Amino acid sequence: MRAVLDGDLTTLARVVMLWPDARRMERLQRLLDRVHAADLYCKRFRRAHPHWGNGSVLSMALGSPRAEAGPGDPGYLRALGCVCAGMAAWRLTRQPLKRNDKTPLPLFAGKPMC
Repeated sequence: MRAVLDGDLTTLARVVMLWPDARRMERLQRLLDRVHAADLYCKRFRRAHPHWGNGSVLSMALGSPRAEAGPGDPGYLRALGCVCAGMAAWRLTRQPLKRNDKTPLPLFAGKPMC
């Protein structure tokens, strides 16, 4: 997966707002798997995946329906927290760490935020 920037997170949070609360983490993990697959596709074939974009979270999020929300909206902030927790969980379980030690990041103590 390409590097994740703040615009990726905020746009994805607006996508996640439209998902049912009970299924958010599961759907987010599947979406991140697709983003990663699109990045591998893009590196191999030197073009964007026809359905999943160029391997950035933003390209996938822009192709999905998004809620309209302001930065102070409680639903948006909940979705943003879910996206951040989901991204951390995805990186810890599906993508190898790129550092010397194997200590997991203490972001949410193994408990989902959403």
